[in-house]
Amino acid sequence: MDRLSPLQLAALMLCARCFSMMTYFPYSGSNTLIFMAAVVISTALQWLILLPVSVLCTRHGKGICELALSRGRVLGIAVTAAFVLYFLWDIFVTTGTFAYFMDNYFSNQISRVPAVICVVGAAVYLGSLGSAPLGRCGGIFFCVFAFFTTIMLASTVQQPDFANFHLAQRDIPQTLAGDISAELVRNRELVMLAFLLGGVNGSKHRAVLSYLGVKLVLLEILLGFAALVLGSFAGETDMPFFYLSCLSNSSVIERYDAGFMSVWTVLGVVRLAAGLHCIGRCVQLLCGGRARRSAVLAAQILPAAATFFLLTKRRWKDLAYLRESPWLMIAVAAVIPLAVSLILRRRRKIEAK
Repeated sequence: MDRLSPLQLAALMLCARCFSMMTYFPYSGSNTLIFMAAVVISTALQWLILLPVSVLCTRHGKGICELALSRGRVLGIAVTAAFVLYFLWDIFVTTGTFAYFMDNYFSNQISRVPAVICVVGAAVYLGSLGSAPLGRCGGIFFCVFAFFTTIMLASTVQQPDFANFHLAQRDIPQTLAGDISAELVRNRELVMLAFLLGGVNGSKHRAVLSYLGVKLVLLEILLGFAALVLGSFAGETDMPFFYLSCLSNSSVIERYDAGFMSVWTVLGVVRLAAGLHCIGRCVQLLCGGRARRSAVLAAQILPAAATFFLLTKRRWKDLAYLRESPWLMIAVAAVIPLAVSLILRRRRKIEAK
């Protein structure tokens, strides 16, 4: 069967999160200890966000969109359309942000259009292979990321700077709340996790806890190393991990920024492939057996193609640094599954009478 294991789903979502973390990860003006505390609290809130869909999928053994379609055609179309629109937005932002940061930070000699075409083409192919092959690729590429990160960090700390580990910050509650909100926004892959959770061949709760646990440990380690090596500069730059790779060196490798770009590109392909795969699944759910492959591919390619109209330095910078609100992600990942769960419970009570 074309189903994911809990660890495959967790690895796939970790690849998506690591791409966002490597691309743009501001400290929002706070110091390291406050930000690390915000990551812990945000992770606990993310578990609460995913709890309704996790319980729902465990109880019924189906995905959220399938359960909505089984309740009624109108409800199913509305729920599936909400997920599709969110996936379209995520692919749109991911594709454009990839092109913007590659063109302005990583390479001045590679045209953004051929680069985006290559990345989107690879993502479309990977996303069309199915859930199980996509999950296996996610596991492999996350291991590549972990291997590269371990080597980079081992070559980094020579004269650690502990000056950034302090609580000398004004308005700590307000800063902490802002960092929690910012960290929630950076986890748009929670919607993909909520959508794919029903296709997990195993414990849904294990998939959620594996993803959140590994992500928490990984973020805390990387934040700590960034503060030790970069000092106060870690809180002033929007790309601390890129500069961390530039400062890393060993007797064999002088700089790690080329490796950073390679791993970053691969993780971007995986993130796009996961979103494109989710859109294809949604089209198949709505159209059933009538869904043609051309329609699925069109639904996947259109959001990526739409980024070409905004890929200018002036326009895309505003979107790349956009301060989103976490409420949209919460509505799709938590409120919709909770509403579907209440509707199904009400239906069972009516049928029992």
